[in-house]
Amino acid sequence: REMQGVRLADDGRLCIGGGTIHRAVAEEAKPHYPGLASLAARIGDPAVRNRGTIGGSVANNDPSACYPAGVLASGATIVTNSREIEADDFFQGMFSTALEEGEIITEVKFPVPEKARYEKFIQPASRFPLVAAFVAKFSEGVRVAVTGASENGVFRWTEAETALSADFSAKALEGLTLDGGSMISDLHGSGAYRAHLVGVMTKRAVLDLV
Repeated sequence: REMQGVRLADDGRLCIGGGTIHRAVAEEAKPHYPGLASLAARIGDPAVRNRGTIGGSVANNDPSACYPAGVLASGATIVTNSREIEADDFFQGMFSTALEEGEIITEVKFPVPEKARYEKFIQPASRFPLVAAFVAKFSEGVRVAVTGASENGVFRWTEAETALSADFSAKALEGLTLDGGSMISDLHGSGAYRAHLVGVMTKRAVLDLV
């Protein structure tokens, strides 16, 4: 039980226990971080949301999981039973993280942005996102994280971050493209299709926020 629950820390960060189920995040995080709560509310189906945990999702780092995008775009800190790891250092490729043998995620600390939105294109059979983008706008700049697309797992789209930090509008994304050669290509969609969807999902997220 000590690894469950959502609380707002004195430093303003939203702290979520590693054993907190998705449904609890969707309900309890909403007053503090609605963009993250919306992400949690749309993971899988009710059965998944009532059993799956944020710690399990982040530790597994499935290349199409929702939480890694929210964690990375937020610039969150992953707390384990032995240390704290910044999100930019935590995710290290498909199903690969900085966790060492015996480490357990006990908490995830989220800086709360001014505004944030998660947009995903759902693969209807699995309910995982075929491609999804999480856009978080902070006073110091914008962070954009993409899941479901890359062969290397979740990643930050730095070109979009630069453009949106200068001009937070959908227009700022015009002309930005990604190389489909590094994207997942399977029976659900080619790498080029996924690269295209990254732009579409990011633009939708921005349009919802402006």
